Amino acid sequence: MSEKTEVSADARKAQKKAKLDPKLLEILVCPITKGALEYDSDAQELISREAGLAYPIRDGIPIMLPDEARKLEDS
Repeated sequence: MSEKTEVSADARKAQKKAKLDPKLLEILVCPITKGALEYDSDAQELISREAGLAYPIRDGIPIMLPDEARKLEDS
């Protein structure tokens, strides 16, 4: 049973690190500025430099809600 637990934990890690579909990145824009977004694969976030926000990606799904976004430190 512990092997299954380890495999599913590894699968969750891989899913969290999954790449965002480039086509999706092309059509997504910041909901506030309507500007382009940068993909940060390490943090699993979409960055809007203009708005100073980082939108999280959870389970491969971009959460494009300003209330869920993290404020960038350099803004």
